[in-house]
Amino acid sequence: MLGYTVAALTALASTITAPAAAAPATPLCGAAFAIESAGETYQEAFERVDGYYGLESVRVFYPGLPRHWPGKLDAGDRTLTVSFKADPASVTAGRHDEHFRTWFARAPQDVDVYWSYFHEPEDNVLNKGEFTASEYRAAWRHLHALAAEAGNPRLHPTLILMNWTVDPDSGRNWRDFYPGDRYIEVLAWDAYNQITGVTRKYRSAEQIFGDVVTVSRQAGKPFAVAETGSALATGDGGRGRAEWLREISGYLTDRGALWVQYFDLDFTAHGHSDYRLRDHAGKAAWRDFCAG
Repeated sequence: MLGYTVAALTALASTITAPAAAAPATPLCGAAFAIESAGETYQEAFERVDGYYGLESVRVFYPGLPRHWPGKLDAGDRTLTVSFKADPASVTAGRHDEHFRTWFARAPQDVDVYWSYFHEPEDNVLNKGEFTASEYRAAWRHLHALAAEAGNPRLHPTLILMNWTVDPDSGRNWRDFYPGDRYIEVLAWDAYNQITGVTRKYRSAEQIFGDVVTVSRQAGKPFAVAETGSALATGDGGRGRAEWLREISGYLTDRGALWVQYFDLDFTAHGHSDYRLRDHAGKAAWRDFCAG
């Protein structure tokens, strides 16, 4: 007799994260997108954007609890990055346990699902004071235990932070939001050329992604890019941005990113930029990355 009870084994399993899938020869290309015309469904928006690029992965956002599967869309055999939100105190209190147990249990077992609790929590903690970093980490650990009960090796707990958080000028410590090695399998980052204001130039891939690559390697974790993008720079008809897209995709390929997902949305209503690739050169650059 090994002396383990079923309960003990379950507790043990909740502390173990399955190894991440090996980095592909080329990162999986992906995109986030939105409905753009009256009457268009989210499924149709996906099919439209997939037609532009030939996506290998899809970024899905839920402003609250995730919808039960199949969720917002049927993406076929494409890799999914799914983020959702819930107040940390309500998570650790177990108020959503039934929902999450069902969600994790019914997740696909034939595609990789990189799930992320409350992506980009930094401003919610540091600027808005909605919850503390300690509460955030505790909620992550609670959700990890629920996910482990599903016994699905295609579920990958993924922390998504801003690249600004690891910039030395930010004064932030990314580990404030890190629940621990056993709870996170992949570090993913949201990193843009420029968020607000007039875009006058395209920063180099090293300027944008250098710190996140370094931090991910130091942490010993695979890394990915959950959001990236740029508005067209002043005077650029699209070729300059296309060259930038090819530069960053090559840079991230050389450094072993798991996936790179373009934020193909007009976010000007939220004080950001219109990142959509609607010019021929931009579309072609991302389509070529997807075909690589």
